[in-house]
Amino acid sequence: MEKTRKLTEASLLTAIFVVVTIISVGSGIGYGIYLDYIVPLFYFIIYLKCGSKYTVLSAMSGLMIVFAVLGNPGTAIWASQGIILGILCGILSEKKTSLMDDLLLGTLIGSIIMVFIDIYASKLIGYSFIQDFKETISYMAKYMTKNVPSFSNFPPEFIQSYFSTVFYVSITLIPLGTVVGVYIIGLFVGNRLNVLKGETKKKYEVIRHFRTFSRMTFCSRNLFYIMVIYTMTFSLMNKYGIKTNMAYIDTIMNCFFYSGLYFLIRDSIAGIQGYMLTKGKSMGQVRLFTILYLFILLSYFWLAAIIAILYFMSIDVKYGLREFYCEKMSTLLTN
Repeated sequence: MEKTRKLTEASLLTAIFVVVTIISVGSGIGYGIYLDYIVPLFYFIIYLKCGSKYTVLSAMSGLMIVFAVLGNPGTAIWASQGIILGILCGILSEKKTSLMDDLLLGTLIGSIIMVFIDIYASKLIGYSFIQDFKETISYMAKYMTKNVPSFSNFPPEFIQSYFSTVFYVSITLIPLGTVVGVYIIGLFVGNRLNVLKGETKKKYEVIRHFRTFSRMTFCSRNLFYIMVIYTMTFSLMNKYGIKTNMAYIDTIMNCFFYSGLYFLIRDSIAGIQGYMLTKGKSMGQVRLFTILYLFILLSYFWLAAIIAILYFMSIDVKYGLREFYCEKMSTLLTN
């Protein structure tokens, strides 16, 4: 009976997906917010409601129908990307992992998915968003060098490095923004539809009361150290000009680097804030520290980032901050 119910629900949701996709793409709005955010959100909810088997069945049948009706491989490709990201968020949300682990792992895996989808899309439909974005950044570099006097005074190596950073950070923001947005909104929608249970319910409560839990949520220690080692190794590779000579692999590695760096800094700031509170500092002092640190981070990025990460690692090992706040958060969630 349960299997029949899930199959029926998956069939109805698939039918809705097909109809809405055909209308959205046919009206010209499907290549914007719909394929990038609504499709993954839709399959996130299907996964939570129907489980993995019926979600995969729904995805395969839905994509085949959409492709057969529209005859447009581009739509099927970009929809498949959204579906995979939605299912990915659903899988992560059910795991007994921390919220930050889910978001970081989702971003890393999402980077790989988006890059490889872009490879197949460029071969089938002749369009690559990575290549298109690279050409846009190259045009911006040439324009600013010619038309902004102060900018043209910088050495060519600095200009190339600057716009390379802009390019890779912008690419990284795509999977990061998609995964974070779908994951968070999906949990709120799932709660409204009453499909959350177990770990997904706990993670929803953490997000719902994030002002309370923001200084208690961290990546796991193992994942944190893995990303520290990766960012250090990648920085040394960049310093000595070591590259793979494969544009897509370089793009994935850079996405990993900037995603990891963001979560390392975020965890470090949250950890230091939490440590200050345990030592009796007031919220005013914590906020003042945060403002001053962000100002220093903007002025001396690498120095400020390295100091914060190393300091957080030391106090985490010495005082067991992760364990302390994990236990405290569990207590608050059960009350």
